[in-house]
Amino acid sequence: MEEGVRGVYLNEINRTQAAHIAGAFSNILWESLPLKGLAPQKSADHLVKTKSQPDHNSYSEKSRGPNVVIGFDERSSSPDIVTGVASALRRNGCRVIDLGLTVPAVMSYAMTHLQAQGAIMVTGSQFGPSYTGLEFLQEHSLPVSANHGLEQIEERARTGFGRASRQPGSQRTFHPLESYRAQFGKHFHALRPLKISIACSLRLVRETLNTLFEKLPCQLSWIEIPNQKRDLLNPLDIDVLKMNQSLQTGDFDLGIIIDDDSRRCAFFDETGALLPQHLISWFLMKALAAEHTNQIFLLDKESQELLPEIPPGWDVSQHDGTLADSYMQMQNKQAVYAGSHTGYHWFRETVPTCDAILTLAHVLAALSFSDAPFSEALSQ
Repeated sequence: MEEGVRGVYLNEINRTQAAHIAGAFSNILWESLPLKGLAPQKSADHLVKTKSQPDHNSYSEKSRGPNVVIGFDERSSSPDIVTGVASALRRNGCRVIDLGLTVPAVMSYAMTHLQAQGAIMVTGSQFGPSYTGLEFLQEHSLPVSANHGLEQIEERARTGFGRASRQPGSQRTFHPLESYRAQFGKHFHALRPLKISIACSLRLVRETLNTLFEKLPCQLSWIEIPNQKRDLLNPLDIDVLKMNQSLQTGDFDLGIIIDDDSRRCAFFDETGALLPQHLISWFLMKALAAEHTNQIFLLDKESQELLPEIPPGWDVSQHDGTLADSYMQMQNKQAVYAGSHTGYHWFRETVPTCDAILTLAHVLAALSFSDAPFSEALSQ
């Protein structure tokens, strides 16, 4: 697993195990606090102190622990797991900010908005309904991925750690949906009337899109899909076939399936054809190049190899396909877009942002440059 930790609920991950992993992550966050020293590497239970010895593990110089945002998805197991996560964070002196039921894209927004030091999302996204798991964000909503911090959390959980503070943490709630939805106003504008067949199993995403489209000339037609593992790259996937049938039998301009992580998505043209992700990247890059003097883009190896000839003036570099590397490369190169063959699309906002709603906004804006059908616009 490149993004976070996953396992079957109770059999592989229970509340206690999730709490231990969350504690390991919080221990690393304590270390990242500026000018504050290092968190203990080993359990304090093995230390014997005398009155003359300083209590390094008490973190007396750290009166305030890291802010950590938490939230959980719609799976029935998630409230139990997030209870263990919150308890572990408070025990380790963290200031917990609880979003409650949420989705990863909203969590990333909230963490940036709150300027928190870390975030933990309880989710089994992209796995079956019996799965649960944890995903992590570092400061500025930087994802934690394989080869980019995930192994450090796993190693800390394996070797053990002590409490970073004797002072218990705190917990409060925060409701980001109103401001999260308001940020899209600048993206959903000047659109041509389009009929969109759309599917997403996440209630918060559906409600957000319905709210955003109330005053737009576009029409949304929802297809019901369950919360299940799906392969958005496979034309024979059951949900892909359902979208294909909807587009073939209805009068639509395009279709989109948003996966249960709220970030990954797949697009379909007006004929019902599942569109390769490198074509979506190419379509978005052409539109962004027309709007920005900065024509710096990022693609994973698979997408880059399938692109046609790169136009003069474009700077197209490669990322390793993980969420963390996409983010970091965008920051380092000041890129305006990063795409991958797996269906993740990143755009330059306050911080690099991967959100299927934002991706849809950019696709609709690009389609609105002309009256051509989606299939024709892609080939231009």
